[in-house]
Amino acid sequence: RPEFALVRDYEMYSGGEAFRIDFSIRVALSKLLARRAGTKLRTLVIDEGFGTQDEEGLDNIVQAIQSISDDFDKILVITHLEALKDAFPVKIEVTKLPEIGSRFKIVKN
Repeated sequence: RPEFALVRDYEMYSGGEAFRIDFSIRVALSKLLARRAGTKLRTLVIDEGFGTQDEEGLDNIVQAIQSISDDFDKILVITHLEALKDAFPVKIEVTKLPEIGSRFKIVKN
C-alpha cells in the first residue's frame, strides 16, 4: 500500500468533510446522468448543510458552486448563514409575517 494513499471509512469524516464529499458525488452523478440522457443540467438545489463548514470550508464550497455554475441553468442555495447570503449575484429573501404568511423579494447584489 503506498504511503500517500489514505483510506478512511465515510463515518470517520467530520460533518464538514462529509458535506463536501456528498456535494461532490451529487454533482458528479448529475453530470453523468445528464450526459447519458443527452440533456443539459437544469437545476441544482443545495439545501442547508453549510453550518458544518468552517470559514475555509465555506470559501471552498462557494468556489466549487461558482466553478460549476455554467453547467446548470439555475443553482438554488438555501441557507440561513449571513456569510453566504452575499456570495451569489442574486438572492431571494423570505420573511415570515405572522398575520399574512411568508413574503419574498428578489435582491441583486
